[in-house]
Amino acid sequence: MKSYKYLLLLFLAIIIFGNSYAQKYKYSGKIFDSNKNPLYYAAVNLKGTAIYDLTDEDGQYTLKDIVPGKYTLYVTILGYQNIEKEIEITKDYVEQNFYLQESTLALDEVVVTAKVSQSKEGSTTYKIGTDAIQQIQPISVSDILQLVPGNQVSSSNLNGMAQADLRNAGDYTDINSFGTAVIVDGNQLSNDGNMQTEGFVETANKGIDLREISAANIESVEVVSGVPSAKYGNITSGAIIIKRKAGYTPYHFSFNSTPNSYQLGVNKGFKLKNGGFLNADGDYTYSNSQATSRKRYYQRINAGLRWTKELSEDLEWNNNVYVRYGLSFDGQRKDPDEIVVNTEMENESHNFTFSTNGSLNLFGTTSYSVNANYSNQYSYRMSTEAGPIPIIESLEEGTYVTNFSPITFQQRTETYGEPVNINGNIDANQTFKTYGFRHNTSIGLSYTYNKNFGKGRVMDDENNAATAMAGARDMNFYNVPASVVYSAYFQDDICLDKENSNHLIKVGLRYDNMLEKYNLLSPRLSFSGRYFEKYRVRLAYGISYRTPSMLQLYPGPKYFDVINLNHYSEEDIRSLAVVTTYIYQPTYENLKPSKGTTLEGGFDFENNGLSVRLTGFYKEIKDGIATNDQLLTFDKVVWEAVDETPGTVPVVQPTDSIVRVSSNFNTFANTITTRTRGLELSANFPKIKATNTTINFSGSYLKTTSENDDLKLRSSASLTGASENRYGVYEQAAYTTYTCRSNLTIAQHIPQIKLMITLITEVNWLYKREVEDYPSPYPVGYYSIDGSYNDIPESERTNEAYADLYYSREFLERTPTPTYFNFHIQVRKETKQGHSFSFYANNFLWYNPTYEDDLNNSIVELNSRVTFGIGFNFKI
Repeated sequence: MKSYKYLLLLFLAIIIFGNSYAQKYKYSGKIFDSNKNPLYYAAVNLKGTAIYDLTDEDGQYTLKDIVPGKYTLYVTILGYQNIEKEIEITKDYVEQNFYLQESTLALDEVVVTAKVSQSKEGSTTYKIGTDAIQQIQPISVSDILQLVPGNQVSSSNLNGMAQADLRNAGDYTDINSFGTAVIVDGNQLSNDGNMQTEGFVETANKGIDLREISAANIESVEVVSGVPSAKYGNITSGAIIIKRKAGYTPYHFSFNSTPNSYQLGVNKGFKLKNGGFLNADGDYTYSNSQATSRKRYYQRINAGLRWTKELSEDLEWNNNVYVRYGLSFDGQRKDPDEIVVNTEMENESHNFTFSTNGSLNLFGTTSYSVNANYSNQYSYRMSTEAGPIPIIESLEEGTYVTNFSPITFQQRTETYGEPVNINGNIDANQTFKTYGFRHNTSIGLSYTYNKNFGKGRVMDDENNAATAMAGARDMNFYNVPASVVYSAYFQDDICLDKENSNHLIKVGLRYDNMLEKYNLLSPRLSFSGRYFEKYRVRLAYGISYRTPSMLQLYPGPKYFDVINLNHYSEEDIRSLAVVTTYIYQPTYENLKPSKGTTLEGGFDFENNGLSVRLTGFYKEIKDGIATNDQLLTFDKVVWEAVDETPGTVPVVQPTDSIVRVSSNFNTFANTITTRTRGLELSANFPKIKATNTTINFSGSYLKTTSENDDLKLRSSASLTGASENRYGVYEQAAYTTYTCRSNLTIAQHIPQIKLMITLITEVNWLYKREVEDYPSPYPVGYYSIDGSYNDIPESERTNEAYADLYYSREFLERTPTPTYFNFHIQVRKETKQGHSFSFYANNFLWYNPTYEDDLNNSIVELNSRVTFGIGFNFKI
């Protein structure tokens, strides 16, 4: 914990030094609406700093302790168009008044695409505002991410887990998504305590399921795909920062519908008599897996309250408290015509959140956040199995005499989870100036706790089948130790303003204590230089770490049931089996956090309404955790029946014959490495003023190489039919995937009739997956039947003595997908009363090109069929 002490000392030094700088100024004024009525609780902020204020009942604001320099003033309030203005502070300024217009389609400037943002949250950040969100008619946060450059436009799909997959073209999507932080109003959501592995959706060891987060009450989303601020930890692949609505709003009733889903929502912001606001929202969503089938379905309920208030005027203490409830349910219906159901599954999760966060004028500006998240999870799987098979439910090693299952039987597994996540952080921010450099510093501490209090996995005691494979039994989750992360961080944003240039250097360092033994330092560095108001050069480098999930650290014991005697008879009394249960408890004390490294550089150009941004990056995730092969061998004592008198239970006893048997199973290991190189390009062209038309281009090229350093096991009996079985150990192939995709968006805005029409031309330039490194068919070693490992020197691997281990693998490569187009349209119309109607049609030209897939010997349609959706929003 020495790093804590050093950061605390640095914190005190910053406070003393920052407050000792005498030359600081004020900037004050009032915020009005277009009718000159004062606006209450408008946020006024100097971007990139912690200097801000909220307006009072008279619309008055005052920004204090501003050191001289150039800033971007940002004014925002729910329901009104934001204002950004470049200012220079050289003295005290008063009566700096601003007039905000209500945010409607009657305004000339409406942005319906992701906007590149110079954000304090990270180096490459895309800001998605309210207008852009409303235009695409999203049902969940996963739909909003289609606005990020390089992502495909698609309809809502709620019948499978939806994860963020930032800057990745290849395999191991779960590993990439597991490292993406999702932060909602300061609450960093966690999936670490989730241990559910049954049902339709296996959610453990993966990223946050974005289906569960409704888009109905979201004000904005920031997507950090580059190097994040040092404030953010337990992360290897960017962040998604979600801000919900807070402040006064009239009643909003919304309805969205697609051929297989619909959503109903309501939200309202109340202004309280004693000051502050209370925001309430709720929504219900239902979806079938197909428009023509109701067999599999998904339901979601969300409801929340958020209270916002200034607790102390003297301390400028503003606080938010919110509570939320969410239900997520994946289920299936039984078709009346079905006689036998082979598999039944369902997932149900009740989620509860309490959170409080705020800031006050203490030691500069001190911000804090305390969050508690609790889920009650249930997963169910029932499968119809073929018998007769010996039934065994022992939880201890030993040899047991048991009976048989019916010819067909049902195997039932239920999983009860109660993951709890508690996280909090506190940081202090200072602004000061030394030797012409302006510093915006922040230093903070954070804590994360994850624990699962569920009763765990519950097996069907009557029908637990004994096989030669690794099996599972009951497992109590509440016995699994908690996962705790302690963190501290420091960041200094250093700005130097010159006459024709502006330079911003961000220096950050984060310390994380993970798994009680890994003390990890994560440097985060970035540079941005702007020249002659037209050109900008950007560089960034950062390291980050992601702790393993609780299920990866504590998966529970493996049960191996070896059948010593199979004495089955059609006469029940004469049927019995002898089974020996072996128990293996995997230990993962060497499992370590995954490491993410990002390096990027870029160039921007902006002039006369034209802005172009080009970013090149390299992103590596090392020590990603995956399941890998492991081998165990056991002694099988052969039993025999010594008395088989008809009508009586056979008498059995062990023989002197002992056979060595083996079983392979999956374990967790840090064996995955992914490397992605890419280019991202976005361009906004000058508005065509005569028609009020804007044109935006965005696209990306990605090349991802995926490697698994684990060795693959194959038995000689399965490879060559060898009579004496042993297991060869083989290297795995590395794969490289290429994708290139772009969107050209033409937005036709007619403010006179409050109409916005968006036309999107999507071009899928390239998709190709190829073997990067072909592994040898010869083994690097082998396991003997007694379980001992034998290494094979490279010079001897082709020797005839190992001919039974020759592993001929065909690595068939799919024909690269040809370039193809897709066309989408989105329409939104507002009325004078503020109601709105929206409509979208994806692939509205019904363009369905095909190509011949050599790998599967089939004809593949490259575009989905035309899909559409409608939405209504009523404001009262």
